[in-house]
Amino acid sequence: MEPNVSIIIPVYNGEKTVERAIRSCLNQTYQSLEVLAVDNGSVDQSTQIIENLSRVDKRVKLVKLTKKGRSNARNVGLNQTKGKFIQFLDADDELLPHKIEAAVNFLEAHAACFAYGTGIEYVTNKGSIIRIPDTSNNIELLIHNIFPINTLVFRKNPIRFDRMIEFDEDWLYWVELFKDNMSGVTMTPEIGARVHVTGENTMNDTSRMLYYEILIRGIIRQKYPISNGILLKTDVKKMLMLNSLAHFGNITNSQYDEAAKYFMNLNKVAKVLYTIPIIRKKTNQGVNGILEKQTYQG
Repeated sequence: MEPNVSIIIPVYNGEKTVERAIRSCLNQTYQSLEVLAVDNGSVDQSTQIIENLSRVDKRVKLVKLTKKGRSNARNVGLNQTKGKFIQFLDADDELLPHKIEAAVNFLEAHAACFAYGTGIEYVTNKGSIIRIPDTSNNIELLIHNIFPINTLVFRKNPIRFDRMIEFDEDWLYWVELFKDNMSGVTMTPEIGARVHVTGENTMNDTSRMLYYEILIRGIIRQKYPISNGILLKTDVKKMLMLNSLAHFGNITNSQYDEAAKYFMNLNKVAKVLYTIPIIRKKTNQGVNGILEKQTYQG
């Protein structure tokens, strides 16, 4: 019998955490699932750990790639899934035991619902915080990524990741899925997954994450142009932050140009605004506040 749910885990040098991630899948109260661990050329013990787990539980499948890249790994996983429902999981995170069962029960009972999501707990060495996405309107998803990668169980579909993007790539993927169908997403405040924030994952690199949020917003702006006052205000603010990142030397000239090209005249306006002392000071303070955080929250 084919599995009903496919869980896709990209892995790159994840020997410290990948077993925890996979076991959190195998320990689900819902058992009709497969775990596709897609390795991006790890040079540590990741593949051996996955292979050992696959010998014990045939639901675990190792897919070996030679090309590093999370977007490509997720696409390969999506192309090999056998389940009719999909769950993404990062190799350093974990699912809580009832997440899959609750989602499958809801989706099978509500044919019009495309995705079912839960709250996410972020764990750092200073404690934890809970994040529950706001799906009350479509605009929010266009402003920033409201869905952590582990949030949703959703129906299998032909949408794939942009392989050229390696940070905040899931935001663009969610926009592709839900830009016209946020009503197809049902959220529960129950906590379904745990994100472990350490110095070894990308969320700890706040400067890079902020830059890519600006870049991805630009790509979304170009692909899906919408005249909206909230989005206009958001885009001017992002251009101010881009100029602040350049001012502090957190990005290169080529990175600046790559992001700015998607905003055209708005960046010209932002560059003028940034010369005004009070605006420059407020923008720099905001950017510094983001960069000083232990983890990027978007």
